Order: sequence, then C-alpha cells, then structure tokens
Amino acid sequence: MSENQTSDIATLDCEYERNRMKRIMESSKEATNKMSSDVKESIITPSNVFENLACKFQQLQKSDVDSRDRYRQGIVLCNELIDSIATATIGDADAYRICLKLFSKVIEEFRFGIITNDEKLLEREIFFAFLDLLSKREICTYLNDDQCTTMPQKEFYEFLTNVLLNISSSNVGCICFTSDDAATRKYTDTFYTMWKRVERNVHFINQTEQKLPVIDSTANYIRHFFWNLCDRTVVVPWLLNNGVVKIILECLKTLTLSSEKDEDIAAIIYNISRHDDGADELNKLDGLRILKDIQSNKTEDLNDFKNLRISMIIAHLSTVEQIRSDNKRKNRILNNLLQMTIDAAETQDHRNYRGFHVSEPLAVFTKLFVDDLSLEYVLNHAETDPQLTLSATIALFVNLFIEFRGAFAVEDPLKQFTCTALLNILWSISFQDRYKAKLKENNDLLKTIKSLAMDNDEKIVDRYVPRSMESMRNAANGILYNLNVTSDNKKDAKSDIPIVSNTDNGKPMIMISYAHDNDQFCDKILMELEKSQDLFRIWIDRNHCSSSEDLWEKIARGIGQAKLVVCLLSQDYFNSKSCRKEASFAIKRKKPIVPIYFGEPGDCDWLDIHIADRKYIRFKTNKPELDDVKVQEMLRTIEATIKEAQEQSSYPQQIEQHSVPAQPRKEIEKIQSTTVDVKKTPEEWTRNDIQKWFYSRNVPDTLLKLFDFQSFAEMNQYALKLQANPKNEFFKYGQRYAKAHAGDELEEYIFDRFKNALLELPVNRSDTMKLSTPSSKPSSSNSSTCTIS
Repeated sequence: MSENQTSDIATLDCEYERNRMKRIMESSKEATNKMSSDVKESIITPSNVFENLACKFQQLQKSDVDSRDRYRQGIVLCNELIDSIATATIGDADAYRICLKLFSKVIEEFRFGIITNDEKLLEREIFFAFLDLLSKREICTYLNDDQCTTMPQKEFYEFLTNVLLNISSSNVGCICFTSDDAATRKYTDTFYTMWKRVERNVHFINQTEQKLPVIDSTANYIRHFFWNLCDRTVVVPWLLNNGVVKIILECLKTLTLSSEKDEDIAAIIYNISRHDDGADELNKLDGLRILKDIQSNKTEDLNDFKNLRISMIIAHLSTVEQIRSDNKRKNRILNNLLQMTIDAAETQDHRNYRGFHVSEPLAVFTKLFVDDLSLEYVLNHAETDPQLTLSATIALFVNLFIEFRGAFAVEDPLKQFTCTALLNILWSISFQDRYKAKLKENNDLLKTIKSLAMDNDEKIVDRYVPRSMESMRNAANGILYNLNVTSDNKKDAKSDIPIVSNTDNGKPMIMISYAHDNDQFCDKILMELEKSQDLFRIWIDRNHCSSSEDLWEKIARGIGQAKLVVCLLSQDYFNSKSCRKEASFAIKRKKPIVPIYFGEPGDCDWLDIHIADRKYIRFKTNKPELDDVKVQEMLRTIEATIKEAQEQSSYPQQIEQHSVPAQPRKEIEKIQSTTVDVKKTPEEWTRNDIQKWFYSRNVPDTLLKLFDFQSFAEMNQYALKLQANPKNEFFKYGQRYAKAHAGDELEEYIFDRFKNALLELPVNRSDTMKLSTPSSKPSSSNSSTCTIS
C-alpha cells in the first residue's frame, strides 16, 4: 500500500469516514450537474420514470425505521433505479439527481452508524451488495462499450457507476475478509469488464499521443477502486487466472509512469505482487523482466518514490537467489526497506510519509532474511538516515515487536500480521550465534515470546499469510529453541520416549526432513524408501500429527532416535525456517545427514558448510518419475551411512578420546606417493607436482584430464576465475565431463574438491610443507592456507 490509500487491513477512524462520505456526496452532486445543455434541450419531455423512485427515497429518508432496514431498502431502490434508466429521458435528470443524492445520504448515515457500533458483518454486507449492483447486466453493458449506450442513458449509467465505485473504494479498507472469500469467482466477469474499459482508455490515450484531453471518469474510478481492493491482500486471487493481470501489465508497459494513471496502475501491480499467488502470475507473464526493463529504460519518468515502488515489486517477484545475484540492486532495496521501517516506526500510525505501513517492508524482510548475507548486510552495513549500529538495528526490530505484542489479544488483522512478521525476522536473527546474546539479554523480549509460545487463548484472525512467514506460535517456539531458553531437561527427557513401535527394534531408523511445498517429491522418495523397510525404519512427520502433543517435540525425538537424517533439499527447504530448525537440531545432535537435492536449488550458506563433505544425490525436476540409477545410488548411500554410524557408535570411547585407528599400509603408501615435494617453491612445480597436489586432495583423474595446467601461475590464474563464478565453471565443465564420459554426471561434491584444491594453493615453501604433511586428523574448514582473493 502507498500514498494515503486505505490501509491493508486497518480500520479507518470515524472522522476519516465522515470526510470521505462528504467528498462522495460532493462528487455525486458535481456529476449530476455535468449534463450537457444541448442534450437537455433536445429532450425536454420527462418520462417521469424516476418520479416514483424519488418519492420512495424521500419517504425512506424521513422514516423512523431501523438504520439496517433503511440501508437494505436503499439497496433495493438503487437496484430499481438501475433497471429504470433504460426508459429515461434527459427530462428526468432532476428526479434522477434527487434519487442519487438521497441514496448516497442513506449510505452515509448507515456507514456512520455501523462504524460507530463496530458492526463488521454489516460492513461486509454493504460491500458485497455494492459489488452485486456493479455486476448488473446494465452496468456491465455500459462498462463494456459505452459507445453503444444511447444518450442520455450513457450519462445516467456513468454517474451511478462512479458513485458505486467511489463508495466501494472508500469502504473496502474496513471489510473483514476471510480466507474463504479468496475462493469466490462470482465477480470475475465484472472485474474483467472493468479492466477492458481501462485498457481501451489507455489505448485511446496512446493513439492520440495525448494531444487531446482524454477524460474517462469511470476508468479513473475503476483504477482507484482496484488500488484499494488489491491493498486487501487476501482477495488478490479475485484478479488471478482470468486475464485481468495480463491487461494491467500491458497497460503499465504502454504508459510513461509520469501521470496519475500510470502511478495507480503501478500501485495495483505492487499490491498484487504482495500475494504469493499474485507474484506467481506476474512472473508467468514475464512481470519481473518487464519491471526491470522499466526501471532501467524509463529512468526519466521515475522519481525516488516511483523507483522505490518498482524495486519493492521486483523484490516480491524475485527469488532470494535472483536478488542475491544482483548485488547492487539488492543493497539498494535493503537500504530502502530499512529506511522505510525506521521512518514508519517513528509515527503514531506506523506509516511513513508516503503512506507505507511498517508491515510492508517487514514482509519483504521475512523473505530476504532466509539469505544470511542479506540479514548480515541489514544488521551491519545498510545505509540509512540516521545510520544505525548493529545494536540499534536489532533494537529497532525488538522494540517494534514489543509494541505490537498486544495484537493477538484483539482481533486486529494488520497488527497481527505485523507482529507475526517481526517474530519471523527475530527468528532469522536468532539463528546467528553472534547475535543470540543481544536477544537473550532482553528479558522483556524473552518474556513476551514465551507468553506467545504458550498462550492458546489468542484471538488469531483468519487472514492471508505469505509463504515466507510461519505462524506466530511456530516462530515464537523457534526463537526460544535457538536461544536455548526452553528447558534442555524437558527436551532430553522426551527424546528418550519411543515414537515408533518396538517390534522392529533391531532395525535402525532414518528420519526424513522436507519442505511441505515439496510433498509430491517427498511422496516419490518415501515410496522408494519403503521398499527397503527390511533394512531400516522410517520416521516422517505426516505420520505423527494425530495427537495433540506438540509436533516439534515429536520431530525432535524423531531426529534424536534416528541413525541418520535424509534431507530433501530444494529452494523451498532453504527458505523454510522450520526446515532450518530441523537441520540445525540434527547437526547439533551430530546426526549424519544424507542430502537429496530436488533440482538446482542453488547455494545455502547456513547448510552447505555442514554437508560439504557428504555424498549427495540429485534428482532432476523435469522428469515425472525418479531416475532408477539415482534411486539405487540413494539407497546405497543411506545403507553406507547407517553402517558408518553404527560402527562409530560401537566405539564411543575411542571417538570421545579422539584416538586414531591404525592406517592400512597401502593407504600410507598412497599418501606418500601423492605428497608434493616440499623442497620446491610452488613456482618450481612441474606438471607431475601439480598432479600430485590434486591427488593429495582426492581429486580424480577423470576430472583432472579436462584441464592441462602447465604451471603454478596457470593454476593461480584459473583459481581467480573459478572463485569469481564457481557455478558457471561447474556448469561448463559438467557438460564437458558428460561429453567425455558417455553422459555421466559430474557430481558437485567432486568438483568442490577440485575447487577447494585450487583455492587452498600455498604461497611459499613453508605453506607447502604444512599442507603436504600427512595427517590422520579430519580436515578442518579453517585452512591455514592463503585464500585466493
């Protein structure tokens, strides 16, 4: 939402509503006085079609009936008014004006009464009654092609349609929509017809090259109505899968973004992008490219505010990986989002000077903060006025959360959404070890989070929540777990309670961790794993949701009792804080992880470092069935990992004391034969020394043969290129590898060995001696080498 438009889901105060209705009355009066004099003179004989209706409106105005009955009778009379226009003449203008004035007066009085008494169900009834009036055949005919509507009917329809749109636009911010409302398709044809009218108006403007004044007041009212309607994110699905979004995008492409019309349309697209389904449809229609092109090619039409709105749309449409790859744009977006948060936090209504509510930048943060680098930038490097320190930035989010904590004690959807977003942001922060102390030292924060985690009496409003946000209670419990605030004794005690049948005690158990958005892929993997249930048991959360016990406690026990955890990795998994919680718990418990990739999800900083040395399996997303070769590879890897875990558990004392098992003689000889000559400086290495360097790091010949390094300088030069774009190099040499080896796939972990061997090159003889000395200790992620930079 932006610029003084109605709040996303805020309740407007009574004074604002009274002023708004006065403006509606004034616009109605102005509209009815606009009839051209030549038309009036050409039709002087009234049909008296509105006389009877005007009397009924006057009687209704003077009656003592209940305000609800007065409103409902007013709707019935308005319906009759629409039906009567077809036979009206210009001579009926005065009676028509009286009808409209009295109808607006009835609605104004009724609106004031229900706002004062907080009668939300009646507000809904008004809004949907107006949508029904706008959906009448006569109105849609006028909207579809007013050129075919005769005079004076055209003007009568125009005036009435504008009044209905204006009142609806004013009221929509007060309506309590539910998730069930999003599914209705009742008004699909009406909305499509409205946008076809806007499209015709835009095309007419372009064809005349704006040399002539083009005034279509109905098109203007339509745009303003949809600006406010789409600000209610829950009902954005009303505009999807019906051609409306395509029309809106086409209108945006053809306009200059320098007029009020263009700004309205950009605001509507922004509001659509705030809904996940809306963002998906915009992306299907190439919306991301269109918006980036506008930002790049129409800079002269974009002031700072318009540029900011385009940037926020781009953030909603982009994946975390796409935003991360465009570092310059990413930092600019993050700077703007934090500045918006700072400005909105300082106002009483939590809106910045442009009208954006604080929840809007916070919602984008919940999506971007699954990327630790984005979180790190905002907390430590974002450029704002005033410039915030790390402590001040964390305090900004904490203080806002404390301020909105009461949202769940009352039925205020906007406040609840804001509070939930803040909890998700604090959850992301709590995953970072270096920031945990700053959160734990705030006793008010911990007390508040504990109350939300345990309180079952909260009045949670049924409303839309984006995929990037998890529920209030999940986020609160996630923060407490990360901060180790929940009693460890309670968790440890429960982890010993059996969660599966004891009839298969002899079999090891594996736990499956997955994102629920990948249910279909999980079903396929589960089906294959169940074929090997003679070798192991399977624990998956979907089989343990029937009781009232906390699901996370069950998951924690499942991980605790499993021999290994199979992680089904995808971008959805990386973006899920619940999945991160599961994986972090498994790592903390030192459980072996078998990574199963679904497609090409990209890098994941918080997980990659823990599974870099693990054998993984990758299934492609474009195949309806799982690759049987990969399935067998997965089963072999699971069996080998179970065996390794069982062997380690058989020698707990040796592992605890870090004792080193004796190495077979052949293995020692192999290490000696691949040791680099320590008497040479790296610059003196021959091709044989280079080969030994890679052999000492277990890089196979099949990969080395794709390269032909002749000197240390060539290795260094390629290392710089590889460090700059490792994904591109992996893709390029993956293709060459497949071509050289009859279509075999180059495994990423093998290429990572090769990459690490290059990035850990020594810089002098002493480094060569350190790196070439055989060691039985496991390799550490903290290398003593000089990293290429």
